Amino acid sequence: MAKAKEKTARQKLQADAKDHFEWAIELDSTYVKPLYQRMCILKNETEYEEALADALKIKELDPGFAGIGPTIAELEKLKAQKFEKMKEEVMGGLKNLGNMFLGNFGMSIDNFKMQQNPDGTYNLQY
Repeated sequence: MAKAKEKTARQKLQADAKDHFEWAIELDSTYVKPLYQRMCILKNETEYEEALADALKIKELDPGFAGIGPTIAELEKLKAQKFEKMKEEVMGGLKNLGNMFLGNFGMSIDNFKMQQNPDGTYNLQY
């Protein structure tokens, strides 16, 4: 129970800090330090797309900012991994839904095969 309260308190502090950094960015959009701090918080919250946008803005404003190149590469990788995980979850859910309906007819999604054509379209075969 204590860990849950600690986590909630930490999340509240991060949310408050993020609000302050956003306020500072609104005052001066070229100020790199609050962008970096917000990027770190967004990364911790697994909001990789928004964190990547901040990292790219930092690189644009200060190309020599220490460690920004590797950070951008890491965020791009994390963003891609998060997308793949979400895609797998959605496809799994769709497969379960399809099997639920097809099961009434003694069929399964596994009976179907999708082949991609050279032009990018797909063929569905039973």
